[in-house]
Amino acid sequence: MKTAAELYLIEEEEDKYWLGESNYQPMLDEFGTIALQVDDDDYQGDSRVLYCDGERWGWLQFGWGSCSGCDALQACESIEEIQTLMDGLYTDIKWFSSTEEALQFFIDHDWKGDYSWYASEQQEFVTKVVALLKEV
Repeated sequence: MKTAAELYLIEEEEDKYWLGESNYQPMLDEFGTIALQVDDDDYQGDSRVLYCDGERWGWLQFGWGSCSGCDALQACESIEEIQTLMDGLYTDIKWFSSTEEALQFFIDHDWKGDYSWYASEQQEFVTKVVALLKEV
């Protein structure tokens, strides 16, 4: 897997510099093959990602905001801090060892008890994941 420096540093001739970052997509793409992604359509919210890694499936959900006061990536002041954030997000991926295990989780989980169930994007994600996993 590429490091944060490889994903976010800009190189010009012999100089490397970083301008600050607000785009999570490079690291999300680096974590694995994205089978499904649903992001809130707002200035702040959640991203939900379903990864496929052979027989394994992974689920990552995390929140983001519109400024450095409410968004972890925008609050990073160095490439090292981005790497720490990236490592933490990767560690937060919940991996399932089989399609059956993932499907059972998405069917049985108490989604209505989660903080984000009110969001139409959350309901859309869960519905699409269940349909996708049933097709596999």
